[in-house]
Amino acid sequence: MEDLKIIKHWLENAQAIVINTGAGMGRDSGMADYRGEGGQWGQVESETGESVFDVVNPHYLLENPKQAWGMFLHRLQEYQNTTPHEGFQILLCWIERYQLDYFALTSNIDGHFQKAGFPEDRVRELHGSLAYFQSTRPDLSDKLWRNERPVAEMLAEWEQGVYPMCPYSHVMARPNVYMFRDGTYLPTQSKAQDVHFQAFLQRNVGKNIIVFEIGSGPHVQTVRMKTRMLRKEYHANIVRINPHEFKIEPPHIGIAKGALEALREIESVLVG
Repeated sequence: MEDLKIIKHWLENAQAIVINTGAGMGRDSGMADYRGEGGQWGQVESETGESVFDVVNPHYLLENPKQAWGMFLHRLQEYQNTTPHEGFQILLCWIERYQLDYFALTSNIDGHFQKAGFPEDRVRELHGSLAYFQSTRPDLSDKLWRNERPVAEMLAEWEQGVYPMCPYSHVMARPNVYMFRDGTYLPTQSKAQDVHFQAFLQRNVGKNIIVFEIGSGPHVQTVRMKTRMLRKEYHANIVRINPHEFKIEPPHIGIAKGALEALREIESVLVG
């Protein structure tokens, strides 16, 4: 309870908030994460005998388009059919209640921050987004495009061995997401989003920043690197929410719970 009172004090005195999330943020929406129990990586290994590193990479996509595009299209269908959990709205409520400048950083490729109501210019997708496609040959075209086609239509074509094509290079497309062993990912969108994040940081130099790092473990360091940067360079107060890998050096606070449970618990203290 003492930690929750400290978080309340931090929020009441903050001027800006950064929401820094990994795959665990999506579990309470009903989506599988990767390294947790029942995680998608374990499923890849058990079903195919190949590791996620072998399967989620651009070389595998070129050599096994049926399997790779099936994986991506079914994941895209899952993202589109899933409603972001209540925790997103709790965070938006805090932003409004405490009049906070804000930004969301995420390694997730599901587009759920935007779906939950976060403006495009307040989100940076560190590993890209499954909503955008690019050419498998960036030497022929470096253009990205937002996929507007119904997933059901694309899945019907996939069943027939027809895969998304790049309208600019006229070769097979690929999702604009950063895969393992990836030398063809185009970071155009993520870099454009980073311009907004850098502007946010400039606005908040010397101000009280609180960071909620949610559902990110140490295995993929992208999110935790951002947390460390905000802690060291901007002297932000950190709240790390993770059911297993929650430890962080004091005075920062670790909460050993899932995203939604922890956010609800903090909210109950704020309004209690």
